[in-house]
Amino acid sequence: MKKLLYILLAIVLVIVVGIGALLALVDPNQFKPLLSEQVKKATGRDLVINGDISWRFFPSIGFSLGETEFKNPQGFAEADLVKLGSAELSVSVMPLFSQHLEIGNISLNDARVFIQTRKDGVSNLDGLGEQAAVEGTVTEDTNGTSSEPAVDQPPVEGEATQPWTISLAGVEVVNASAEVRDDKAGTATTIDSLNFKLDTFSPGEWTQANFDITGKNAELSFTAKGDSQLLIAADYKSGELKALNLTASAKDSVNDIESLTLGVDHFKVGDWANITFAAKGQIPDLAFNTNGATRFKISADYNIAELDKLTLSSDLKGSTLPRPEMKVGLNADATYDVAKGLATLSRFDTSIDELALNGKGSFKSATIPVIRFDVNSDNIDLDAFLGTASSAKNKDTTKEETGSAPSAGGEASTASKSEEPDLSALKTLDIAGTVAIKKLKAANARVSAVLVDMKVQKGVLNLKRFNAKLYGGTVSANATVDANGKLPKYQVIKHIKGVDVHALLKDVAQNETLAGTGNIDIKLSGTGLAEKRIRENVAGSIAINFADGAIYGVNIPEMIREAKATLKGKKAAYVKEEKKTDFSALKATFKIGKSIASSTNIHLASPLLRIDGKGNTNLVSERLDFIISTSVVASSKGQGGKEIDDIADLTVPVNVKGDWTKPMFALDLKELFKQNNELEEKAKKEIDRGLEKLLGDKGKDDNIKNAADKLLKGLFN
Repeated sequence: MKKLLYILLAIVLVIVVGIGALLALVDPNQFKPLLSEQVKKATGRDLVINGDISWRFFPSIGFSLGETEFKNPQGFAEADLVKLGSAELSVSVMPLFSQHLEIGNISLNDARVFIQTRKDGVSNLDGLGEQAAVEGTVTEDTNGTSSEPAVDQPPVEGEATQPWTISLAGVEVVNASAEVRDDKAGTATTIDSLNFKLDTFSPGEWTQANFDITGKNAELSFTAKGDSQLLIAADYKSGELKALNLTASAKDSVNDIESLTLGVDHFKVGDWANITFAAKGQIPDLAFNTNGATRFKISADYNIAELDKLTLSSDLKGSTLPRPEMKVGLNADATYDVAKGLATLSRFDTSIDELALNGKGSFKSATIPVIRFDVNSDNIDLDAFLGTASSAKNKDTTKEETGSAPSAGGEASTASKSEEPDLSALKTLDIAGTVAIKKLKAANARVSAVLVDMKVQKGVLNLKRFNAKLYGGTVSANATVDANGKLPKYQVIKHIKGVDVHALLKDVAQNETLAGTGNIDIKLSGTGLAEKRIRENVAGSIAINFADGAIYGVNIPEMIREAKATLKGKKAAYVKEEKKTDFSALKATFKIGKSIASSTNIHLASPLLRIDGKGNTNLVSERLDFIISTSVVASSKGQGGKEIDDIADLTVPVNVKGDWTKPMFALDLKELFKQNNELEEKAKKEIDRGLEKLLGDKGKDDNIKNAADKLLKGLFN
């Protein structure tokens, strides 16, 4: 027993003597110049160790490092690229004999990193490592013979080849800070505090890590913290993480991200990982509460990232939205090809309240992004969604009650009519795709089977095809808008066939002036898309061909009976009828240019009437100036069942004045008599007969007859 005690005492004595000898004979501070020299060779920068390097012997052999600075070149805002308050490191000795490096806890305190890019584009990271590269090049010895840099030699036969293994008791970073500043771009990101802790680490075994960070990017302050379990493979070629939980927040004067959370169950390259996420906060005029989930996978070559079964739900509130509150949902599958810079939505279903869309699309990153899409929907009611139908109704009610539109904002309204839309985005995008909608209601117009094929490229919007079913008929169109000039140029070609015109005008324009089955061919072009410029600069033609319809607001047969009675010197004795003129065909071609739409071939035909007209309308003032000549083609039962006879050759001119919203129709008596010379003789006879009845023999007096003739000529001319 005593011998054993002596042996233990001897071992302790040897250790104490060894430590004493180490302390007495080996001063670690003597390595400072060597460390600085090697760092200088490797990086070209100065390493300054201000604090002491001291030994540590418990619980393992190690050392402590005092304040240390890794310098910047001259001309930067801070002298140090990296500054370290203190550091500690320990290594177990015995495992070294078994090819195992067992490192104790590594502790770094009060570290700071400063990275700056000056206004001239020079960064304090430039040139790092270049000195080492120079040192590693082929050199020439003093004898003039070249020498190669040293390379690792293969182990000598019989030499131990057992690989080294490493374990780490832990890493702790306490109160670190950093600043990344780009004076050229005018940006700066600062990390005020960073704390990081890694538990016992050994390749091939799971370990726990956690961190917290606070900082600022420009005016945006942020905080984040998280924890996760990590696994590094024994060969150091791959890694995994599981049970990742991350929370963050950010705030500045206009944005407030109250919370952002991210959770990952298990991530490994090549395998699917389940991810959950949520965000709540407010940005200017928009509050949001979003949550979702997906499966994520990245390929073994780190080139393809995939999202599977992405689900997202978001509640939105804000004045910038079409509605005060909205609920948005999304389901999708997506991939991203890193090498190609290509993001693909192979499937998406999205809902915005009652609106629903589905389809696929892609986005390719480039100087001009390339976007492709194929979108479908069963039913879209934009009026109900935007609330435009009720707004329009309320606006009309206000006008009726006040008798006129409100005057406030008139100047702003006039200004907006002269303001060109901003089409600059057309020059920055390459978009092409199709949209198919089974039912669509917009601007109170109801269409179905909508198909849109469009493209945006090099500043030109090309509506290659627009097809739809419209009020019993069809509409097809194509158009281009070129935004490359000082003012945008446009061209539109549209064909409408078999449309119920009355129903269309009633819904779209709240106007019931015209009815019938209509065909319309439109070909227009112009410069400028502001409403005022469109009216002033548009040019082209509009051809209409309506069948089996009616013109509301005027009863031309009634006017004919009135004209007949006038010619006989009587009042028309009939019952007032609905102000409507039926027709079997209505055709007209309008030429448009210099803010005027004019026609010389307005033609209406019915079994009783033939109507021809000409005139024009001003597209700016909306004033009407047309004359419509109506002829009775045969004696028959007239419209409304009234008898019209003895006037088969009568031509009745009607002036159409007023404006688009309130056209006014009036019988043109002068033109009536001018176009019907025979009627002038009949009128003269009727006047002579009336004078004789009224004045007796005096009615035959030449002076009285001459006066009556002058009055009659004034009426006819």
